[in-house]
Amino acid sequence: MDEKSLNLRKETYTKRMVTDTILLITGIICIVFLSLITDLSSIFSDTTCPLEDWTMGQILITISLIMIASLIFAYRRYHDIKDAIKEFNSINAIKEEFIANLRHELKTPLVPIRGYSEILYDGSLGEINKKQKEALKKMFDSSEKLERLIDSLIFISVARSGDIEYTFTTLKINDVATGAIVDIADQLSQREQEIDIDIRSDLPYIEGDRKYLKEALIQILENASKFSPNGQKIQLIIHEGYKSLHIKVIDRGIGIPEEELDNIFARFYQIDGSKTRRYGGNGLGLHIARTIVEAHRGNIWIESEPEIGTTVHVRLPTPNHGVKK
Repeated sequence: MDEKSLNLRKETYTKRMVTDTILLITGIICIVFLSLITDLSSIFSDTTCPLEDWTMGQILITISLIMIASLIFAYRRYHDIKDAIKEFNSINAIKEEFIANLRHELKTPLVPIRGYSEILYDGSLGEINKKQKEALKKMFDSSEKLERLIDSLIFISVARSGDIEYTFTTLKINDVATGAIVDIADQLSQREQEIDIDIRSDLPYIEGDRKYLKEALIQILENASKFSPNGQKIQLIIHEGYKSLHIKVIDRGIGIPEEELDNIFARFYQIDGSKTRRYGGNGLGLHIARTIVEAHRGNIWIESEPEIGTTVHVRLPTPNHGVKK
């Protein structure tokens, strides 16, 4: 059961519990009303009660049975919600434990794989021909992707427990952006894509963790590259806003349907989760970006239209109301 299914189930049960409550209140009002009319008819002897010809006992029993049934259903629905939440939390706990145990086992053998493939590629262990070099380059790139995936899982696992340690320093966002672009240069080259950069040189300094801010920007740019056609340009715009820096990453890719926007930052969420999906990825990129941005007291949101493109917005606060150094 995922978070979306749980929320939908909770919403359905909540509506039903509200209906049950309304039925209970209505039943109580009916009983009070009937009792009041009966009492009034006995007080005023000249007044004939319109309910005298009715079977009062049957009416009261029917209403009471409806109220009892409503109470039973409300009680069952309450426990259904409670059980669903317990099940969801249990699955999450198992997932977190699995990630925590697996991360060490995955990363340990990856170190010599990367190291030896790099030594072979550089020719340190002897000359290699062009085809061998191409094969080693693919091996090295694949091990790099695997390492990034493991790092993403580790980050998610640690972030869930609240143990991420950020080192905040005064830095320029220009340097962070440059580092992120360099890190994804190979992916852009393979897809024949370029980044159109619009970053002002006189932007104010910000307080942040250089490593994690670069990671957030890498995740956003990689996402834009992945969902954009080969040869398409991606825009990176950073301007000064009100007491903040406003970062925009704009692509002309497939876009995101409006009904998916609320879920796009969820962990492991894929727009196309089918077995035949066209695009790779693990559904962690935007979740990681949001986690890092929010840790920097910033905010992130998305504007998108299917078949037109997507714009990811990030706002990061500037200290001292944007003082430039």
